Amino acid sequence: MGNILNTAALLMLIFFTFSVAGMGLFGVVPDGDFIDKNVNFRSFYIAMMTLWRASTGESWNGIMHECTTSEGIIAVFFWLLF
Repeated sequence: MGNILNTAALLMLIFFTFSVAGMGLFGVVPDGDFIDKNVNFRSFYIAMMTLWRASTGESWNGIMHECTTSEGIIAVFFWLLF
């Protein structure tokens, strides 16, 4: 049980770090085909849910492409690191 809790804590730390970084980098990305009111980095909760959705493989590349057109090549590094 201890290993599961350590793994869950590490996963939440990674999600927290990338959510805060995503809010700083992509908080002003305009709405498009993939980024909308439910998928964005404007608030911490929605950023966490966006990363959770992306970690399951659902349209992460579309979100990355919209972030790239708005913010440049840093979005590619962000999403590939995540």
